[in-house]
Amino acid sequence: MKLVNMIKGSRMKETVHATRIRVVLVLIVAAFVSTIPSASGAKFLATLFHPMSQGSHNAFVGQITKGLVSRGHRVTVLAADTHGFKGFQKDISSTRIVTFKTDGSASAMADIANIKLSKSQDEDNWIETVRLLMAVGNVGKQNCADMFNDDDVMNDLRKENFDLLLVEMFLPCDALLAEYLKVPFIVMTSSFRFPVFDEDLYNLEIPSSYVPLGLGAFTDEMTFVQRVQNFVGRHVIGKIIQHMIFRSYRDIQLKHDIAPSSSMRELIGRAELWLCHVDFALEFPHPTAPNWVMLAGLTASEGTKQLPEDLEDFVQGSGENGVIVFSLGSTEMNLLSEETIETFAQVFRELPVRVIWKYDGPVPRNLGNNTRQMPWIPQADLLAHPQTKLLVYHGGLAGVYEALRFHKPMVLLPLFADQPAVAARVAKKGMGVVLSKSNLTVEAIKSAIHQVLSDPSYKSNVEKYGSISKDTIASPLDTAMFWIEHIVKFGGSHLKSRAGEMNLISRNSIDVISFIFAMILMAMYVQYLIIHSCYRCLCRNKKSKSD
Repeated sequence: MKLVNMIKGSRMKETVHATRIRVVLVLIVAAFVSTIPSASGAKFLATLFHPMSQGSHNAFVGQITKGLVSRGHRVTVLAADTHGFKGFQKDISSTRIVTFKTDGSASAMADIANIKLSKSQDEDNWIETVRLLMAVGNVGKQNCADMFNDDDVMNDLRKENFDLLLVEMFLPCDALLAEYLKVPFIVMTSSFRFPVFDEDLYNLEIPSSYVPLGLGAFTDEMTFVQRVQNFVGRHVIGKIIQHMIFRSYRDIQLKHDIAPSSSMRELIGRAELWLCHVDFALEFPHPTAPNWVMLAGLTASEGTKQLPEDLEDFVQGSGENGVIVFSLGSTEMNLLSEETIETFAQVFRELPVRVIWKYDGPVPRNLGNNTRQMPWIPQADLLAHPQTKLLVYHGGLAGVYEALRFHKPMVLLPLFADQPAVAARVAKKGMGVVLSKSNLTVEAIKSAIHQVLSDPSYKSNVEKYGSISKDTIASPLDTAMFWIEHIVKFGGSHLKSRAGEMNLISRNSIDVISFIFAMILMAMYVQYLIIHSCYRCLCRNKKSKSD
C-alpha cells in the first residue's frame, strides 16, 4: 500500500511538473507572438478619385475593399460628392463613405464626353488622346483642390489615424493626400499602367525595345519604325504629359505645404506596393520586382447565376448556332454613332446566330428578330453559358478577363485609352480578331465574326490562356489580402528596389562604363607608348649599325 502511494505521489509530481513546463512554453510562445505585428482590425482609407467615375474602376477598388471588410478591417472610402458609385457595392465594400464638396464637375465631365464622342475614327490619333488626358486631368485637379479646401473633411481624415491608404493612382492627388496625412499607401491599377504611374516612376526596368506602351496597338514584336514610335511615345510624349500634369498639381502642393521640397515624382514613387490587374496569360513578359503583384481577373464573376427565364429561353432557342454577346462596357461614352449602330444591327440580322446586345438607346431600323437589345446584361452569366460562342467587346480589361475565365473567343473594337493595347495582346495570342474604327463596314464586321467562329484555333487559344490565368497558387482576392496585410504588418521597404535612390548616371552605370572605357583607352595609350619607344630604339640601333 505504501509503495502504491509512493508511485501515485511520484506520478502526481511528474504531472504537476509537466503542466508547469507546458504553461511556461505557452507563455514564451505567447510573448513571441505578441512581438509580431498584426494586421487584424486595421484602418484603411480607399480613394475613388478617377474623374470619369467608370464602373470598371469602381468595381476593381470595391472588390479589394470588400475583401478587407469581410476580414474585419475598417474601410473608409473617400470620393467627390459628384462621383458616381456605379460598380461599387457601398453596403459591403466599405464601413464608411466620406465625400467632399466639388464645383463644376458635372459640366466638366460633359466636356470630356464631347471630346470622346467627337473623336475621329483614327485609333492612333495621339492629339486626341492627349486632349482627352488633359481634359480628365483638369477635372481631377479641380476635384483635388476642392478636397484640400474642405476643412471639415480634411480634419476628419487626420483624426482617423489610418494604417494604410489604398489608391488608384490615375492622377497625383492620391500621393499628395498620402503625404498630407503621413500615411503609407498602396497603388492599385485596373489596367497595365496609368498616365502618372508607370514602371519608370516605380523604379522598374521597362525596355521600350520589347515592352509596348500601354496606350498603343503594339506587341512585344515591333518593327524598327514601331520601336522608334514606342520609344518616343514612352520617353518623350509620355514624359511631357507627366510633366504637364505634375506641374499643374504643384500649386496645390505648395498651398497646403505638402513636402514642398519633394517632387511629385518622388511622392508617387513612395508607394509601398503595386497591385496590378494583369497577368502574363494576357500581358507580355517584362521585368518586374517583388513589390509588383498581379491580380488578374479580380473583378471577373464566377458566372454561376441562373439566367432570367425569358433570357434563358432566348439563349436556348439559338440551337447549335449559339449566341453572340455584344457589349461596349460600362461607360455610356462608349456608345457608337447612329450610322455604326445601324451597321452592327444589319450585320447581326444577317447572321445565323442569336445576338444579345447591351444597348440603351433608340431601336435601330435594321434590328433583326434574332437580336435582343438590353440596357443591362448579366455578362458573366452569359459568358459562362455553353450556348455563348463569342464576345464582341470594346476591349476593357475586366471583360476580357471574364472571356478568358469562360474560354470565349473575342472580336474586339477598341475605342480609347488602354483598349487598343488590350486588343493587340488578345490578337497576338490568337484569342480573337480586332476591328478598326476606321473600317466598320458590314463586310469587315461579318468577316471578323465569321473568322473567329469558323476557325477552331481561336477557341483553342482562349482555352489555353484562360487556363493559364486561372492556374495560380491563390485567388486574386486572397493574393491582394495577403500582400495588403503584409504591408500593414511589415511595411514595404524590404520589397523596394534601390534604383530610385540613385541618379541617372549611377543607375545606368554610365560612370562605371566611362571608367572602364577610360582605363581601356589609357591601357591602349600606354601600349602605344611602349611600342612607339621600342620602334624608335630599333630604328636607332639599325641606324648605328649601318653607320
